[in-house]
Amino acid sequence: MLKNYLAIAFRHLSKRKFYTAINILGLAIGLAAGLLITLYVLDELSYDRFHKQADRIYRVATQTNFNGSTSAAASTNYHIGEVIDDEIPEIEATLRVQKLWDQTIHRGDVLFPDVETIAVDSNFFDFFTFPLIEGNPATVLENPSSVILTEALAQALFNQSAAVVGETFEIGEHVYEVTGVAENPPANSHFHFTLIKRFEPRLSEQVNWGNVNGRISTYFRLAKHASVDAVPVKIKDVGIKYNPDIEEGIKLGRFDVNFMAQPLTSIHLHSDLEMELEANSDIRYVYIFSIIALFVLLIAGVNYVNLSTARSADRAREVGVRKTLGSVRRPLIYQFLVESLLVSLTATLLALALAELFRRPFNQLANKQLSLNLFESPTLGITVLLVGLMVGLLAGMYPAFYLTRFQPVQVLRGALKTGREGRHFRNGLVVFQFAISIALIVCTGVVYQQLQYMQNKKLGYDQENVVLLGNAVSEHFDAFMNEVKAYPQVQQVTASSQSPHLITNGQGGLLVRGQGENEVYQLNRLFVDYDFFTTFQIPVIAGRAFSRELASDTMSMILNEAAVKQMGLDDPLQTQIDRDEQIYQVVGVVEDFHFESLHNDIAPLFILLGENPYYYNTLEVRISGENIPGTLALLEKSWQKFAPDTPFDYSFLDQDYEALYRSEMRLGKVFGIFTGLAILVACLGLLALVAFMAEQRTKEIGIRKVMGASSRSIVLLLSQGYTKLILLALVVAIPIAYLVMRQWLTDFAYRIDMSGWMFVGAGLGALLIAWLAVSYQSIKASLANPVDALRYE
Repeated sequence: MLKNYLAIAFRHLSKRKFYTAINILGLAIGLAAGLLITLYVLDELSYDRFHKQADRIYRVATQTNFNGSTSAAASTNYHIGEVIDDEIPEIEATLRVQKLWDQTIHRGDVLFPDVETIAVDSNFFDFFTFPLIEGNPATVLENPSSVILTEALAQALFNQSAAVVGETFEIGEHVYEVTGVAENPPANSHFHFTLIKRFEPRLSEQVNWGNVNGRISTYFRLAKHASVDAVPVKIKDVGIKYNPDIEEGIKLGRFDVNFMAQPLTSIHLHSDLEMELEANSDIRYVYIFSIIALFVLLIAGVNYVNLSTARSADRAREVGVRKTLGSVRRPLIYQFLVESLLVSLTATLLALALAELFRRPFNQLANKQLSLNLFESPTLGITVLLVGLMVGLLAGMYPAFYLTRFQPVQVLRGALKTGREGRHFRNGLVVFQFAISIALIVCTGVVYQQLQYMQNKKLGYDQENVVLLGNAVSEHFDAFMNEVKAYPQVQQVTASSQSPHLITNGQGGLLVRGQGENEVYQLNRLFVDYDFFTTFQIPVIAGRAFSRELASDTMSMILNEAAVKQMGLDDPLQTQIDRDEQIYQVVGVVEDFHFESLHNDIAPLFILLGENPYYYNTLEVRISGENIPGTLALLEKSWQKFAPDTPFDYSFLDQDYEALYRSEMRLGKVFGIFTGLAILVACLGLLALVAFMAEQRTKEIGIRKVMGASSRSIVLLLSQGYTKLILLALVVAIPIAYLVMRQWLTDFAYRIDMSGWMFVGAGLGALLIAWLAVSYQSIKASLANPVDALRYE
């Protein structure tokens, strides 16, 4: 019997090749898009879950409040981990992880730059599940000179990934011995490394728990059957015990320090604090991508259902004839379901092929390493198959159960063709499809405009043609700077503790005291040399910049406008500020400039003169825009002269700034691609629907042409109904898209204003695309010879 059902299904589907192809292709595109985004979402949700004790591991975050200004950091004071391990019974063990600046390894005469390095406690491998290829997890970090390499770094250094224990190399002036080799950390970890060092002891540092300088993340493992709820409060209580100044500051209302316990598995998607070990993702993007995948899949399913119901009247005559010849209802139901399931199964197999075909481009777009290995993840393959079959089953249920219940005489008289119920249902589905498509177009347009705004907004300093270098030349700082300045292609040279777009990276706010007894403020800090403001063309709006002629400027301070406002200074140039029990005179105020991404308001900043070259981590060289490769070659020549043991590594400030918005750029691209897919699938369905409707009205069109109707009037006749539906979809889509995008834009301190033309443009774009689809079939029908339609009447 099944063989007979399949034979009839193949015969019927091959007879209607155009509609069959549209159904299969539309559903396949929807399933493929949904599958790729599902892989992305599953990968995002899998972060840090590979650790064996992940459910009991938490990270301590520090939340500080100074004079009403609150900030939160993923970093802690160096000593917190040591103290709470002994003082809080709910904590079974603690671990510290510090992200170090990328290291340069010396092995003989060969240099290996930009080695991603972390410093950890000796129990690192007991805490986290990073398997070792070589070495004993319990002892590999016992010695302060011990280092652990990843498999990739061991291969690069020694041309082999095993049997390297005992090998040595230098980092700076220190010799380190390899005591273990770890597997490369998986991509779904919230921090990564290629080299692991031991923490260096800091016995002299006070337990000032409000001090979070340096990217030191403290983790703790909760004891079994213990509750984490009370742990943050107990950490604060222990902090007051060891640091009475905290309690005094809280009582006086100067500041407050609190702590948060972040579950390890929630860090990647739910944490966006200062001094993260690495940039995290955002749970909202997971929601957005999931909704997009659902929308594309819904549009594909709607197409399928729409065409099935549209052609039901055509199939009704077949049902009437077969019932007249003695067929009963159950075999007819099976026949319709088999046809529908056959189409959906074919579409599912095609979707798997399309997903694999576009997996690599999607990986590049999303910066992922997604794999579509259904043998490793059979659950995913079964889910995709079930979704495809479910769509097919739902689409086949209408003709299977609705049409087969009619008596033959009802069907053969054409009773089904005169009803409006089916037409209203199909129109509703068309409105639904295009409402989704228009909403996605609007969202894509808003995301694109916001990205353009962020990339083109005036930052308060000139970032064009600025080359960023490290400061490995600190021992020969003046000689290097003077030589570089002599090149005619070099316009300005300066140095600072951080480049302008990363001033808050890795340091957090620092405390300064105003003139009042209880005035304590949290400001960001920047060390600069004398030429910083002229190099970046940052206006000094009050007072002056630092001067080489004034030795007293080593005890001077320059504020930005945000700092003046926060401190409430009426006459900032007459103000002295206490920093670390040293008094600094404010000598200038600079115009606010953006030293973070546009997600954040401009924060208060104080700027000091570096006392010596070791205060600077970054050298900034402004060059002319002509012959950039030649200028870089000259810079490299000078670099190798003064820092021969350090590779010449550079970047451009404008490119580094754009990298701050990489996640938003990916979001914009994903929006654009999947919006295009949604529109494509919707228009495929509309094309097939209009073609079918034109077939149904072939005789009407023939009569109209015989009566003198022009091709133009016939095109308008067939198009006007769908134009109304798309306009209705526009009315439905605009308020939804507006509310969604208004919420998304609240994440940016500096953002665009959504204008009406975005929504009008999206509606006109969807209308134009739909008109093209409708007009093709309408023109084809209007140009047909009426004799062909009427010769049998």
